[in-house]
Amino acid sequence: MSNFSFIPSQFSALTESPCEAEKHVYSAPLYCAMLCRKSLEEWVRWMYEHDEDLQFPYDTSLNSLLHDQSFKNVVAPMQFNQINVIRKLGNNAVHTGAKIKPQEALQSLHLLHGFIAWICKIYNEEKVIVPAFDESLLVKDSGKDKSKDELQKLENAYLQQQQKLKKLEDELASIKAIKDQNFATVPPPIDPNEELTRKIYIDTLLREAGWDPYGTNVPEFPLKNCMPCADGSFTNGYVDYVLWGDDGKPLAVVEAKRTHRDPRVGKNQAKLYADGLQKEYGQRPVIFYSNGFKTWMWDDLNYPPRKVYGFYTKDELQLLVQRRTYKLPLATQKINDAITDRYYQHEAIRKIAEALEKNHREGLLVMATGTGKTRVSASLVDLLSKAGWVKRVLFLADRNALIHQAKVNLNDYLPNLPAVDLTKEKEDESSRIVFSTYQTMINMIDGETNGDNRLYSVGHFDLIIFDEIHRSVYKRYKAIFKYFDGIRIGLTATPKSETDRDTYALFNMEPNNPTYAYELEQGVNDKFLVPPKAISVPIKFQRQGIKYAELSEEEKIQYEEEFADPITGEIPEEIDSSALNNWLFNTDTVDKVISHLMTNGIKVEGGDKLAKTIIFARSHKHSKFIEERFNIQYPEYKGEFLKVIDYHEEYKYDLLNKFKEKTKMPQIAVSVDMLDTGIDVPEICNLVFFKVVRSSAKFWQMVGRGTRLCKDLFAIGNDKTEFVIFDFCENLEFFSANPKGFEAGNGKSLSQRLFELRLRLAFILLNQEESELQEYGQSLINHLIQQTQALNTDSFVVRMHWEIVEKYKDANSWNALSDIDIKELHDHIAPLITEVDQDEMAKRFDALMLDLQLRVLNGEKKQVELINKVTHIAGKLSKKATIPAVAKKMETIKQVQQKSFWEKISIVGIERIREELRDVVKFLDIEAITTYYTNFEDEFEANGTEHQLVYNVNNLEAYRNKVEQYLKEHSNHITIHKIRTNVQITKTELQLLETMLFEQGTIGTKEDFIHAYGEQPLAKFIRTIVGLDTNAAKLEFGGLLNNQTFNSQQIRFIDTIINFFSVKGIVEPAMLFEPPFTDINSSGIVGLFDNDTSTKIIELIEKINHSVDVA
Repeated sequence: MSNFSFIPSQFSALTESPCEAEKHVYSAPLYCAMLCRKSLEEWVRWMYEHDEDLQFPYDTSLNSLLHDQSFKNVVAPMQFNQINVIRKLGNNAVHTGAKIKPQEALQSLHLLHGFIAWICKIYNEEKVIVPAFDESLLVKDSGKDKSKDELQKLENAYLQQQQKLKKLEDELASIKAIKDQNFATVPPPIDPNEELTRKIYIDTLLREAGWDPYGTNVPEFPLKNCMPCADGSFTNGYVDYVLWGDDGKPLAVVEAKRTHRDPRVGKNQAKLYADGLQKEYGQRPVIFYSNGFKTWMWDDLNYPPRKVYGFYTKDELQLLVQRRTYKLPLATQKINDAITDRYYQHEAIRKIAEALEKNHREGLLVMATGTGKTRVSASLVDLLSKAGWVKRVLFLADRNALIHQAKVNLNDYLPNLPAVDLTKEKEDESSRIVFSTYQTMINMIDGETNGDNRLYSVGHFDLIIFDEIHRSVYKRYKAIFKYFDGIRIGLTATPKSETDRDTYALFNMEPNNPTYAYELEQGVNDKFLVPPKAISVPIKFQRQGIKYAELSEEEKIQYEEEFADPITGEIPEEIDSSALNNWLFNTDTVDKVISHLMTNGIKVEGGDKLAKTIIFARSHKHSKFIEERFNIQYPEYKGEFLKVIDYHEEYKYDLLNKFKEKTKMPQIAVSVDMLDTGIDVPEICNLVFFKVVRSSAKFWQMVGRGTRLCKDLFAIGNDKTEFVIFDFCENLEFFSANPKGFEAGNGKSLSQRLFELRLRLAFILLNQEESELQEYGQSLINHLIQQTQALNTDSFVVRMHWEIVEKYKDANSWNALSDIDIKELHDHIAPLITEVDQDEMAKRFDALMLDLQLRVLNGEKKQVELINKVTHIAGKLSKKATIPAVAKKMETIKQVQQKSFWEKISIVGIERIREELRDVVKFLDIEAITTYYTNFEDEFEANGTEHQLVYNVNNLEAYRNKVEQYLKEHSNHITIHKIRTNVQITKTELQLLETMLFEQGTIGTKEDFIHAYGEQPLAKFIRTIVGLDTNAAKLEFGGLLNNQTFNSQQIRFIDTIINFFSVKGIVEPAMLFEPPFTDINSSGIVGLFDNDTSTKIIELIEKINHSVDVA
């Protein structure tokens, strides 16, 4: 007898593998796990071959078959999780060094039994009776398991036999009818051991990090006298997992909790186990506690607990434990002056080092472009590696050009640390510094090597450096920021504090309060950067547009020929300036800009040649027009002097490398975005803003292209001292009025927008009274459920939201959605969704129609605008009647264009239009904007106006709050107390106070203080923050009050002075002639007191003010 005897005869060809697996549960669990996976694949392939609802994907591996959306539409979410466990265990048996316990093999067989039973019930015409799984039928004899090589050979032989069978239409129709009849009545199989299945999730994470969850002394390790009892005694305990080093000492403990529990409830229990292991083995293990979905790590000798997304490998844990003894104090380490020799670079490195020694794991450096961020990062790597803090480093950026440039520079600075660029080559074990773009790294993390082991575990890198962090780590790329558990350092010249792009929040910092900041103004003052000479050049058309009435008679004729309406003959009075360099290119405007640059730009080679220059253009078409006009005006340069360098150009990096070289052409680079940031060309002396910029971060990045020093640029000893900005688009005026600019929000993907639209729409529809609307709402929910169930939990990006994803893979979780549920779906699920449909035009039409449905339901005015868009689309489709697919929809297309049709439209009617037309909108031509080329005479309205740039756009308010809070918290410090109580301090006391504030405290250096508050006496400043003790102020004025007979107004005046001292600390005599003193008497002090008394009061005020002077 066999547990699989129930299988009907039509499936007889599929019975061999499960029956064979049944014989080897105890004798050969590795072989059993492999056979279960083999059997699973055979049954899944049978489904694809016989179910017309399933179509083989391009990749026919089992993993792809299971994760294909069509398959997930057939199986229930919990059923998918069960069969995925079978796949994972089988993979581990064949492809990894992991051991499989009989208990796991039995669970895999049990789950396979349920899946096969479900298939037989669904696809068999006659009712199938399935007896309960009977473990007594299993062979209990022990025997020799198959070796890994044998298992690999068996799997290879099986894979070679697999061939897709041709689907016979008659057979498919018959099977579909049987399936449709049985599908609604046959429930998915129940997991026979939910606890074990959930435990397998933790085992999977361990195996991905190279651990064997069932290795010797790993699971359920007994520990004596480790768990305290109520009476003060200790009892024995069992550690869920102990991870051991090669020396036989514990590296880590793992406390496993049920999935539905917060793993943090196991924190103290895990600590007690760690205490017991340390006592017995003399080495404190790292602590992990996990429920499979969420994992926390606690290296309690160094850091508080933190959330991680997997386990460390053995080598990584061994290194972590060893560092406890051999890593050196950073404060005593020498900074390599050959890499960084400027004071602020040393200060930045020391700031990071101080933060790390205070057990912080993140740092943010805000440093102006050209001040050497790459050098600082290289010097920091040098310092940390020599001190034993880091071994492997990851350098991330969002552009290939930045990665290439950083690798070249770091190779020069750190020649003894092997480096690799993952965008061009593979990493080997000797690599110490890895350079990668974010997208490349995502693919590397999710790629599988050696079975299910990840190429990069969470602890692989000790230090991760994020270049240009202000624009990189958001949306999907934020997953990388969270995934790796190393020390994180962000580099930027222009941090952001917007809610959806908060650079500071990424590093758990207060807004505008980075670890260290060295900004453009300071760099210029220190002469480490050259200042810009910013000139606004008022060219008429670029600012005012083209007005018909102001053109010459000849130009009016050309204007009429180009822009008159061909039917009515109407002529627009003007063309707005926004049209220039978008769809209208005026030859004379571009010629004048080029001529102005060539005449007024900074020259080199004795004034004979324009220095290196970047022209920031609006679009690729604009940049090509500039190139064309330049070559016409200056044919003597033979097309080499000016080149377009942007992402549209082939061999763009070759052009960029030539532009970087001082002696090579081109001298002028015209670019759209590519050269806005991160490009290091010290010879640049001219920047031309020929496009509108509204982002402050982008504007200052562009300005930064010219700030770098360049020695001997003009001649030996004649260095670059400034660069020129020619602004033709009023950017200087804009940022003078709006220093922080206008930042665009983080754009959502089309897939995310569609998910959110369907979710909002469904939520409203399900609360309607009409059954038709409720049914439509439920159909939307069903679609969202299918998309959620299709998410691949092997992806580390999805695992960031693993618990929420698993929750909503269960269709029952979608019943009676609350506002909190909607927010969870919006925040965690929507950003992960990728639409299967590849027709972008159809998806955009879906978004339009879903948005329209929402507006109609809510009665919003915007529905009129959206209806007009739909009508416009229908009108364009009506011109495509020769296309058969469009012709079939012509009745609907004509209806949609009728105004009467929309007067009685319903939500379901709008949905019908969406379904009817979504597949034919792809036949619409993308509306090409007609490009016009004109030659109207432009003019400079005035000479260029020089603007003083407002450098300091980063808010220092957070730093000031930090300083003031620190002083108030330390108001009882003896020197601060003296300042507050009007007792004069000595020079020595002031020096000790400075040491406490700027060397021992947390408010930064004296330079930080001066940067925020300017030069001023420290004691006086402290008095303005902590105020003057009220009793001390009363004591000073007591003699005056006791020896005079004052009226109520005079007493009120003096009380107001005392109150001012208690709050402000300092009262300037001039204030006595301003409110609130003039509120008591309009003439202030002289209106209330005679000259002698007024003089005494002012003398008392001066005495108190000067009491903060050092004795």
